[in-house]
Amino acid sequence: MNVSVYNGGGQSDYLYGLVSGLSTTPIKNIDILDINLAEPLFNKFENVRFHEVYRYQKKGSTFTQKAKNLLRFYYLQAKHLITSKCDIIHFQWLDRFYFADRIVLPLMARLSGHRVVLTVHNVNALKRDNRDTFYNRLTLKLLYRICNHLIVHTEKSKTELISDFKVVPEKISVIRHGMNNKVSRIGLSKIKAREALDIPEHKKVVLFFGNIDYYKGLDILLDSLPFLSNGLKKDLILLIAGNYKSAEYIRKIREQISGNDTGTEIIAHVRFIEDKEIERYFMASDCIVLPYREIYQSGVLFMAYNFGLPIVATKVGNFENDIIEGKTGLLIDDITPEAVARSIELFFTSEIFHDQEGTRTYIQDWSNRQFSWENIGDETFRMYLKISS
Repeated sequence: MNVSVYNGGGQSDYLYGLVSGLSTTPIKNIDILDINLAEPLFNKFENVRFHEVYRYQKKGSTFTQKAKNLLRFYYLQAKHLITSKCDIIHFQWLDRFYFADRIVLPLMARLSGHRVVLTVHNVNALKRDNRDTFYNRLTLKLLYRICNHLIVHTEKSKTELISDFKVVPEKISVIRHGMNNKVSRIGLSKIKAREALDIPEHKKVVLFFGNIDYYKGLDILLDSLPFLSNGLKKDLILLIAGNYKSAEYIRKIREQISGNDTGTEIIAHVRFIEDKEIERYFMASDCIVLPYREIYQSGVLFMAYNFGLPIVATKVGNFENDIIEGKTGLLIDDITPEAVARSIELFFTSEIFHDQEGTRTYIQDWSNRQFSWENIGDETFRMYLKISS
């Protein structure tokens, strides 16, 4: 069997995990089509061939340079669809230009005789973000119809595909998200990680990590600080690390940070966090808080588990299934600042916090068994076989 995975310049964390799992199956050859920056990730896999279809461009590139890069991007993808002799075309992210990505490319794949699989990471991201449009829903509906098979990570996503887009259940496979095995690690201790971030060893540290978007609820976390007990306020550091998309939302966040008078220190690194920096944030923290308003599946959760970091999260998406209450984290009972504060207070009085070494070891051992890419690769391979027969 030959498989081509089109990543579209999307997130490489999931792609790397998926390919690491698929590489252990009997698949003869895996072609990866992605941005040039991702190529070094796949050099160690013997049955993987990387095709650079998109080139990273620095800010300030001219319109002509950007246009040439995009035209080359679609030309090389289309050429591969027409000329390659693969059994499966597996798309990952189709969100750049809706008509080209969601209709033209998958339709070309079908007309070229390939079986088309799509990983639906977000059933309808614009609906989640309260920015849904008729055009968005129409192109998604067509995309889901064109593909031979769809992969989702949760039963909730499967239900939404069936109810909102009338996809037949037999066309959907629920295959869980795997551990983040791409992030580089050098074995930083908690002490060394805190030294690198200039954080005192005795402080209690709560982390918010990832893209700063409305649906992720950083504003709720900031609003929860006044509801903490006076003792915890003085001992706590809120560590924020991540980039943003919405200028309006980040303006609100910065206003909240500048207006903070609770006594809790806030360290905010609002920028792109490079891969080599990630370990220090997760090792320096006592827990990560995910006060999300809505989510399909969180990649940040699996990054936290990779470092053994416990999670305090709202009961949205698949968090109730991915978090063992009292073992790998705590669930927040309501999406309000008061509820978030209660859960943070509870965390710092719990055994999860007081036995930090034991907690990190348990989380890493459990999550590596629960979210193994080798198992996910095998499930995906068996799905390929089923739709190919």
